[in-house]
Amino acid sequence: MRVSKEIWIEPPEEGVSVGGRARYCEPTGLRMVREYYLSSVSDKITAAYRQYSEDNGKTWSKPERMERDVRYEGDTLIEFLTGVPFVLDTDRGVYIRFSREIVMPHGEVMEGCKHRRIFYEMSRDGGKTFGELKQLIERGAEFDATHYMKGVFDGKNSATMSSYLILSPGELLVAVYIFPVGEKGELYNPFGGYTFSDVGFIYGKLTEDASDIKWETTQVIRIDPALSIRGLDEPTMARLPDGRILCICRGTNGIRGESTPGGSWVTVSEDEGRTWGAVRRIGFNDGGVLFVPSSMSHLIRHSNGKLYWIANIVPSPPSGNSPRYPLVIAQIDEDTISVIRESMTVIDTKHEGESDALQLSNFGVYEDRETHEIVVTLARLFARDASDWTAPCVKYTIDVTH
Repeated sequence: MRVSKEIWIEPPEEGVSVGGRARYCEPTGLRMVREYYLSSVSDKITAAYRQYSEDNGKTWSKPERMERDVRYEGDTLIEFLTGVPFVLDTDRGVYIRFSREIVMPHGEVMEGCKHRRIFYEMSRDGGKTFGELKQLIERGAEFDATHYMKGVFDGKNSATMSSYLILSPGELLVAVYIFPVGEKGELYNPFGGYTFSDVGFIYGKLTEDASDIKWETTQVIRIDPALSIRGLDEPTMARLPDGRILCICRGTNGIRGESTPGGSWVTVSEDEGRTWGAVRRIGFNDGGVLFVPSSMSHLIRHSNGKLYWIANIVPSPPSGNSPRYPLVIAQIDEDTISVIRESMTVIDTKHEGESDALQLSNFGVYEDRETHEIVVTLARLFARDASDWTAPCVKYTIDVTH
């Protein structure tokens, strides 16, 4: 593979990072939407913007501040991040976009783990305009805006959307991570990590009149905390050729001298996400152990038919979140559900003179419809120093034919 790199979005000032991602607006054509956010502290944003392109991302419209991004109500910080729309039902021309709300009393990030909700809007005009903003609430008399899915009660714990998969026109599977409640009503965190989370799946089906979606939680997966002290997090999904669904999850280890080194965890569903098999570490196709820090990853099915995984694959056991370099793309062996070692290509890594705190994570991914290159976009964070949030959004273009 061949990788090129360019600055995609410059930061507006020193001490600010820019994270962004883009998606095509329609099933065909080159119209795109780009959304980016500004940050200067961990797990909080200061502003979010949206732009459009009519020429496959060569030029972009003037940035528009998102309607509901960040606000304060008294001393409570409320973040409302809206994602990029996508097609839910090509036959009926229905688009959907999701939003994530985090309410942080006194601006405390950890309090926000008890106050997260998922919202969605639908469009019938290609994502140009959207209908009513609705909270994702599981169907059934017991569920409401507070108790919005199995095991989740706003104010006690919460769920955050991580990824989705279209199953068929009008049907989708949403993967979330859930901060569970312990026996005494507190957030479950047996080993005292930063957080602890389970992974859950929500099935959604468009109603007959295409006016709404019926939601149902299928299965929630918990890993033994001794294997991953922060549980499972940030699931990414892909359909396999035989119809099964693959899910890879973030794990965390290497902080307290655990015997299990840090890695990513995989599970497979044979029934459209209704039930899931045993969770296991993902490794190399030659049987070798694969090391990954506590960081997000992404599966992308390319138009060449191959399934690629983008992740921070590191050469030795990591310590918690670190290091978040190099960033690697590799092909998945779909028969053995493993990473083909010889397919690995480094997208980017730490260079001479750069900080050990460099983070190449929290990225967006898409396939360019003109060139069929895979595009990765991210804030290249802490390159100068662990305390310096100045970071542009960088665009990596990966030619998978070389």
